[in-house]
Parts: sequence; C-alpha cells; structure tokens
Amino acid sequence: MLLSNLGVIVCTLLVVVLWLYRHLLPKPIPGIPYNERSVKRMLGDLPDAFKWRQETGEMWSYIRNQALELNSPIFQMFMRSPIGKPEFDRSAFLSDIFGPLLPGNHVWMPSNDEFRSHRNLIKDTMSPPFLRNVVAPAIHSAIEDLLELWQQKLRLAQGRPFQADHDLIRGVVDVIMLATLGVQTGLSKSQSELLSETEKLDLSTDINVPPVFPAATESRAYTAIRTLVDSIQIGMTSPAPRMHMNFALKFYPSLAAARKYTDQMMTGVLHTAWQKASRSGQDDQVTSAVDLLIRLIRDELFGFYLAGHETTSTTLCWAVKHLIVYQEVQEKLFSALKSVHKRAVEEDRLPTAHEIVDAEVPYLDAFIEENHRLGTAIPTVIRRATRDAVVLGHVIPKGTDVFMIMNGPSFQSPALGIAEDKRSATSRDSKDRYGVWNDENVGKFLPERFLAEDEKGITKFNPFAGPVLPYGVGLRSCFGIKLGILELRVIITMIVWTFVLQKTPPALSSLKGVDVNTHRAQQTYIRLKNR
Repeated sequence: MLLSNLGVIVCTLLVVVLWLYRHLLPKPIPGIPYNERSVKRMLGDLPDAFKWRQETGEMWSYIRNQALELNSPIFQMFMRSPIGKPEFDRSAFLSDIFGPLLPGNHVWMPSNDEFRSHRNLIKDTMSPPFLRNVVAPAIHSAIEDLLELWQQKLRLAQGRPFQADHDLIRGVVDVIMLATLGVQTGLSKSQSELLSETEKLDLSTDINVPPVFPAATESRAYTAIRTLVDSIQIGMTSPAPRMHMNFALKFYPSLAAARKYTDQMMTGVLHTAWQKASRSGQDDQVTSAVDLLIRLIRDELFGFYLAGHETTSTTLCWAVKHLIVYQEVQEKLFSALKSVHKRAVEEDRLPTAHEIVDAEVPYLDAFIEENHRLGTAIPTVIRRATRDAVVLGHVIPKGTDVFMIMNGPSFQSPALGIAEDKRSATSRDSKDRYGVWNDENVGKFLPERFLAEDEKGITKFNPFAGPVLPYGVGLRSCFGIKLGILELRVIITMIVWTFVLQKTPPALSSLKGVDVNTHRAQQTYIRLKNR
C-alpha cells in the first residue's frame, strides 16, 4: 500500500511539473514567424541572444539577424522571464529598467495625465529662446575646454592617435551639467590643466601606438552619475530586469552610494535655485506642494541629464569615426562651414554659439542625419500595443511589446519585400511621405542622400529622404530632440573647424559596435592636426 501511494505521489508530481513546464513555455502569436527552437525553451530567445552578445558585444544586431534569417519584416522573439508580470499600458522593457532608477521621470510613464503634466512642466527647457540664449553658450563654453584638452594631447602625442571616447563623454557631461544645473564641473579643464604641466611623455617609437596620458582625478558627481548610468546594463541584460534593478540599486554598495549622492546633489541644486528665486523677489512662501514638486523636478532633471549626455556622447563618437573613415566627407563639411561662417573665417576665430545656432548649413544637417542612420546610438523604438492591432495582416494582441529596429532592412540594408495588400489603408496612404534608400548604396555613408534642390535650385536638407528614426516619433518621441540636435550642430562645427581628423591605423579603426547603455563604437581613436 505504501509503495502504491508513493507511486501516485510521484506520478502526480510529474504531471504537475510537466504542466508547469508547458505553462511557462513561450506562447507564440499565430501566423507570425519565429525561431522554432525558442518556443521549446522557457527562456525563449534569451540563451541565443546572450550567447550572441558574449561573442560580438552586441544585442540589437541579433534581432536584425533574426529578421534576415526568417526573411520577414515582422517576427516574434521571446526575451522575458517566464515569471515576469504582464503589463498593458506601457512598454514593460522601459518601465522595468527606468522605473527603479527614475521613479518620477516621464520617460517610462504611460501616456496619461501624469505623463502630460510632467512634459508640460519642463516644456520651456526646449523653447527656442532658452536653447539659443542659455544652452548654446553653455555648449560652446564647455567644448572650448574640450578643444583645449585636445590641443594639449596633440602636443604631447606628436602625431600619434589617442583614445577620444572618454574625452567626448566628459565634454558632454560638462555641457549638460552647465546647461541643466548651472554647475561648472570642469572635467575637461582639469585634465587639460594637468597635461599643460607635462612637458613630454614616454612615447613608443611606433607612430601608430597610442600614448598613455596622466589622468586627473574625476569629480564625485561625475563618478556617481556614471555609475548610475552604467547600471542600465543590469536591466538590459537581465531576464527579470525590474526585480534585478530594484535589488541592485538598493544592495549593490557602489550603486546605493551613487544613488544617495546624486539625490543629495540634485536636491541641493534645487534648494539653491529656490533661494535664488526668493532673493529675486519671486514667491518666497513654501507650501506643502513644494516637497512633491521638488521630487518631481529632481527626477526629471536627472533624466534630462542621463539621456542628454549618454546618447549625445555616443552619437559624437560615431560622428568622429565617420569623419575619420570618410575623409572626403570631412572636407566637404569643413568647406560648407567656411562658406557659411565667412565672418569667422575673416577674423580667424571659432564661430560663436549664436552664429552656429542661426546658421543654415544643409550639409551639416545631412551629415548629422546620416550619422544617426548608420551610428544608431539607440537601435530600436519600443512601444506597447494598448489595444489589438493589425500589422501587415497579422493581429498583434493588446499588451504586446513591439520593437521597431533601425539597424537592419530598410534602414541600413535593402528592404524586405512586402505585398501591398498586406498594408493597411492608412499605411498605403502615407507610404510616400518618406523616400526609400537605393539598395546599391544603402550601406554606404553618404550625407548627400539627405540633400535636395528646391524649386529655386537651392540645396536644402531633406529629413524625409528615407527611413531614419533616431528620436522616435509621435507623443512618445524623445523629449530632448531639439537639445540633442543643438549639441551635435555646435560640437561638430567646433571640432571640424579646429582640427583635421586624420586617418588612424586599421587596428584602431574598427566600425564595430558594442551594446551597453547605448550602441557605442568599440574603438574611438583620433589623430589630430590643427587647421
């Protein structure tokens, strides 16, 4: 009898385990292509994606390759832990990563009244007068420090290439801290001052070997915020991102300390701003709503800072690489800048911040857009279906996260064929709003693809020439579009105006990327010569 009961128990457990296993397997949407082996594993595509990342350093190229392997513009991937809770009103991917890090920031919120109130609160930071009169001079001032740093490195390197990505990151951090918080961090200046005291370096006899420069001590503010920015990788590579992010921010000592420090720093900045407003005769009576507003503004400011420096510095690294690889593009850009900034040429100086903001340089805008297209700092736009939708004849159920990749077919390689009868009526009606890229040169770096002549024969920048989507689109597009473009226009102008970015040795010139917080270049080395 005992053995019989034991047999029943074992059989019951086996049935339960088998049911649980089947229950946790991915549930594909009928009719949409997917990797057959992924639906037979509880972790779906995660094992293959993590293996790909380990071998290449990239994650988003795995998704691009899935589109090519399945030969379909729409396909399914199963990238979430089977124990994750379903959500139905926002992209779970974004909310799981940014919710723990920025609980009061609009970037991960659903499109509701709270989201709109947050956007409305900070809308004037993107107004043309604020960008022109406050932000542009801050960018110009901070990048002058970066240019001086590179002058010191040029002197000491004696024609050798050197790593530039950390310089660009610190330069953009200087910009954002000054523009958003009014704080002079002096990251580039402190490094420049240290190098100015250095007469010479111990250089290799090989002109292609990068020198090692003495490094200044980084500020606590910079290291704390970079620590938090880099923590995004935890959520991006975890099968349970929200759970992992919450745990890491509370219990990883470096992250907990960085979180505490940045909260105190942001609160201190806001307190100083409040005191400044009070002294100027504005409202000096604090009400009970202020504590709430302080927390709201603090998280919005930190999000402003986080996104503003990380994506822009990554985009600048790709811009520098493209200027080096495509020397003819660099010279065309310099010629275009000189033809517009004639007074600066006559006076032998950098164009001012206001001159750069007010100038119309179609080739500069075209270069920036082509750099977005092939650099892809953010290779995907993520949205969550708020109701059942039909895409190319396939029903996408409500609550499904949709990843729209920008590093593959149509964007950087020939488009996949789509039968016209599969498109919706609205898709067919709006299809001609954007052009399509020529299959023969879609993989080449050609800023000219974004240029067109108007009816008067004048060359203009055409942002609708073909598919490129660096900032998203619609209500949930990047809030800082205008700031990002302003940063790129000013910084690229100042770099190209000051230096010739010469060819670097092949061993330091790879165009391969690595997916961390953004899609960064694996190598960003420069070899400079003064104009």
